[in-house]
Amino acid sequence: MDNNIFVHFNKTIDDYDVVADKVVMKNSELHETILKAIPFLKDKQFKVLDLWSGTGFLMEMILREFSGAYIVWIDFSEKMIKKARENLKDYEWRYELIQWDFTEVDFWTWYDLVVSAVAIHNITHDQKTELCKKTSERLKKWWYFINGDFIEWESEFIDNQYRVIYKDFLETNLEWEELAVWLWHAFWEDMPASLSKQCKTLHKNGINDFKLLWQFNNEAVYIARK
Repeated sequence: MDNNIFVHFNKTIDDYDVVADKVVMKNSELHETILKAIPFLKDKQFKVLDLWSGTGFLMEMILREFSGAYIVWIDFSEKMIKKARENLKDYEWRYELIQWDFTEVDFWTWYDLVVSAVAIHNITHDQKTELCKKTSERLKKWWYFINGDFIEWESEFIDNQYRVIYKDFLETNLEWEELAVWLWHAFWEDMPASLSKQCKTLHKNGINDFKLLWQFNNEAVYIARK
């Protein structure tokens, strides 16, 4: 992963739980869509891989809603991990931590579900392809991948219009140095992929039945099945 991403999130982590709603449009709705898309009974035992879990916001939602869920989670930031442990103190026996860059770690076990929220857009397109390959290899047959993230639009003209809307959103919610940090991250460091590119990459790696669940401005949630 680009070192700039490590620097960015290690700088912003102290207030990320506060700032998340200011930098992700309809952040709660995006996460709720992921939660509602999980195709298991609430008391069924299943194993989840959460890619780049951050401060544990999505993990806490899943653990609270699904009593049979066990989550393996990956994040690179020591500050993120410390905050997540605080947020998940009531679920210590139901998750396993891997402190690592998820573009480099090898997944050594099988999962019923892989989830990711507002994370994969931070890595290069080549890293996305490799991550998809590794994810596919570790998904059990007939099970699922759910991703909620920033996207690039198919049309450059439309993409530019939504980038303007997103820039206005950031300028409304942030100011001064914080605004400068997030504008730089959003428009110079982020590397979102279009839904068609993501669908094609998933299909090449045996993850099919792609279904768009939710979309707003430059964000989307989809589910795909192996």
